[in-house]
Amino acid sequence: MFLTLAYFASPLSREAVWQVFPGLATTAYAHPLGTALLFLVTSAVLTFLAFPSMPMICIAAGFYMDGFNGATTVLLGSAFGGLSAFLFYRQHIRRPDALLKQQSAVKVWLTLLGLRLSPLVPSPLVNFIAAIFDVSPLQYLTTSVLGGAPLVLFYAQIGQQGHHLLSGQTPHWQQFSGYLIILTLSTLLSAMGPWKSVLNELRQKGLTGSSNLSLHSTPGQ
Repeated sequence: MFLTLAYFASPLSREAVWQVFPGLATTAYAHPLGTALLFLVTSAVLTFLAFPSMPMICIAAGFYMDGFNGATTVLLGSAFGGLSAFLFYRQHIRRPDALLKQQSAVKVWLTLLGLRLSPLVPSPLVNFIAAIFDVSPLQYLTTSVLGGAPLVLFYAQIGQQGHHLLSGQTPHWQQFSGYLIILTLSTLLSAMGPWKSVLNELRQKGLTGSSNLSLHSTPGQ
């Protein structure tokens, strides 16, 4: 949003803005495999380190690659980077076994999917919750790809339409509107999942466990 407003508010022409990136688009299209590998590794590393710059990576992938191919590359890279972070968190987090036994596999799966579909929930928080519930790596990858696809595709379309606009081509606004509708529906669908009740139960269990710990420690003192 900021970049779009800055572009339209700037007195520079499209040709002047295009000269800011001399030769990058030509090089990217001339070496598609190298460009895809670059975005794959970059998205994986940034996701593992929890850097808040993933939207820019998605937009850049849509700009220098085809919108769908760029989105697929970033989606796979972020999924494997998030999986690495999830496995790292799981090794260093003490999981409440009593809470895990009360949750069904379907409810946990829907919770992760709902959190991934919501554009307002940070990915590091989802990794932390997945590590607490000790879901399987396959379950984590499935929910990450399915839940993160609408938002990644939407950002990649912004980059692709920006490339069309700067290069003098006609932007495909119908395609962009279609991805916007998909993102809106996925956001509404995320509000219908059981993830709020699961998080509330997790918070209540954590508060109960801390209070019991303080009560049991009093007689020892």
